[in-house]
Amino acid sequence: MQILVKVIRWTSLVSLPVFLLAIPNSPAIAGDIGSCADSLILDGVAKSSAAAACSDALEPRLLASCVQDIKANTDIKGDDALQSCYRVRRPNELASCVIDISDSLKQVKSGMALDNCRRSLLPAQYAECTLDLTSIEISSEKAMKSCIAAEFTPSQVNPETAQ
Repeated sequence: MQILVKVIRWTSLVSLPVFLLAIPNSPAIAGDIGSCADSLILDGVAKSSAAAACSDALEPRLLASCVQDIKANTDIKGDDALQSCYRVRRPNELASCVIDISDSLKQVKSGMALDNCRRSLLPAQYAECTLDLTSIEISSEKAMKSCIAAEFTPSQVNPETAQ
């Protein structure tokens, strides 16, 4: 009987710290959601939309960063940026894609760049494809349509890249 009592005592000594380590750190998550919502509200997003998006986002900081970058570097409104940033797996790549295309191709509307970058599975590669095609005298709209449809591969555009 004494052995059983000792085993129970030792088990409780080991299991309590393990249990405490398994509890999620919710205050850190709550802080991310709050700072995300504050950032979105500063970017012109409605409070209810900001709260809902940040509380539902897997990475609230990345969502806020995406919206902030797009809003600061293009003429896209915060609400439109939020809708796109919320719907992608790679919000940072989306932001850089939209900014790169908008900066490099002045004749392209930022809204078109936002939509196409959002639809792309790999926004960084999409931006690279679009900018590469426009450098060889293809119109911006045709380049964007070709890259989103994946009609061209790098080896077709520049044979030196094929290995």
